[in-house]
Amino acid sequence: MVARRRKRAVRESDSGVPTLPGYSAIPIKFSEKQQSSHYLYVREHKVREGTKSPWPPKRTLFVLNVPPYCTEECLLRLLSPCGPVQSVELQEKPELAESPKEPPSKFFHPKPVPGFQVAYVLFQKPGSVSAALALKGPLLVSTESHPVRSGVLSHLESGTDWWDWSSVPI
Repeated sequence: MVARRRKRAVRESDSGVPTLPGYSAIPIKFSEKQQSSHYLYVREHKVREGTKSPWPPKRTLFVLNVPPYCTEECLLRLLSPCGPVQSVELQEKPELAESPKEPPSKFFHPKPVPGFQVAYVLFQKPGSVSAALALKGPLLVSTESHPVRSGVLSHLESGTDWWDWSSVPI
């Protein structure tokens, strides 16, 4: 008989909320009109013992499943009720603690990452991470006071090409 490895999969809890082992789920909605929720999966950022990380322990929240329309400013606004936020950084995938990190350019803005991302949220106080893990939702991404553009309008306003003309056959 062959032993099978257990997959770390998203499962539904008793309350019907999809859960990921080791993470807390925070429901978010794009707007009040949206009926279903999207879930951010959060946990305190930890690395293996003896491994260096640019993210301070006890003050950093690691966030999975960040949708494309949720910007750094948006995450800052959603999580600031938990405590003062020092910085928010979105990335395409989790960084390896040992890999060197390029400093941000003063002259060029990084190309936005398409699709879902991960985030590192650095709080000023350690108790803020616990408060974020206890958040109940749904939290609203786009409100009247803080509207968030998505879809074609966001691409048109950003000035980026939303159509890849190189894929069109001539």
